[in-house]
Amino acid sequence: MEEIQVDNKCYSKIVKTFFDRVPKLEFPYIEILTTPTGILQHAKFNIPNYHHGYCLDDNCRALLLFCKAYHQLEPSYRNKYISNFLGFIHYAQKEDGIFRNFMSFDLQFIEHIGSDDSFGRTIWALGFLLSKKEIANYHPIAKELFDRSYPHMADCKSARAVGYQILGLLHYLEKYPEDMKIRKQLEGSCQFLMDEYKAAENEDWHWFEEVISYDNAILPMSILRASRYFGNKEMEKIGLASSAFLDQVIFRKGYFSSIGNINWLKKEGICSDFGQQPIEVSSTIMLYEELQHHAIRINYKERILETFSWFLGNNIKGEVLFDFQNMACYDGLEEYGVNKNQGAESNLAFWLSYLDTANYIHS
Repeated sequence: MEEIQVDNKCYSKIVKTFFDRVPKLEFPYIEILTTPTGILQHAKFNIPNYHHGYCLDDNCRALLLFCKAYHQLEPSYRNKYISNFLGFIHYAQKEDGIFRNFMSFDLQFIEHIGSDDSFGRTIWALGFLLSKKEIANYHPIAKELFDRSYPHMADCKSARAVGYQILGLLHYLEKYPEDMKIRKQLEGSCQFLMDEYKAAENEDWHWFEEVISYDNAILPMSILRASRYFGNKEMEKIGLASSAFLDQVIFRKGYFSSIGNINWLKKEGICSDFGQQPIEVSSTIMLYEELQHHAIRINYKERILETFSWFLGNNIKGEVLFDFQNMACYDGLEEYGVNKNQGAESNLAFWLSYLDTANYIHS
């Protein structure tokens, strides 16, 4: 199939024009997806799809978003939603500290143990909340949930889950720098990620796994943040090499084009251009934010604006993924065009991307 030619020379202007039109956070659609239980996973077009119920992953993403946006939201509004998402996380945790992930609309968990990724993402969200002194009224419950999960942290064996966990542990140590058992766990998590990299890499493949799949930028971003915490040059070397490798992959067309979920990129393989998802944008922007602290020949600010412009038509289909009428984001790019559903992951990823990109609009 012939690719649509994208003129990305004016992406900076496109992004700045968008922020002029949408100058502040607006969450009416997040509200539509959220019940007193938590945020629903999926949507059918622009209405909640109750058939798929809830998941821990999305409620952790939502908690992270509202904590990051804390100062931009009215107090009663932010507290309502922070307590809602924390309540879901509390309900998802079993007495032994394990978290369950998927829950049906009738409030029944459909699994006994959630995925490693959902566990790691929960540690990230809880650690981030604990690092924010302005959200201290929620620290007791977040600390209890975090502490109860500690015995299972070493059980994470997914590279991506460990990346999420590293971010959460780093945030936690901002609040509790003397907690040696968490520092030791952080060391172990970082060593695991470095070992995964060394096992998978070769002369032409600088990555942590045999395949590049989803939410990819979390891996180099987490090890780079940890390298700054420890002052560890080996971690930084791995983080920079994998960042440069990923940059070549996702900008292989001259503009941001993430790996589609139809066919992940394997060694000596070809990836799909379609099935691109908003989650890749948010983690990629966070990676370029981190790279400003390291010596690498990438213009991080330009990359951030260029990556965000994926939402605004600077993509393989030349299609805008933001719905101004509903202030919502579509679910992704398929071969036929835009996936018109507007699920939780996509919308949370969009607003997380918005928050981070806003810092670079007028700088």
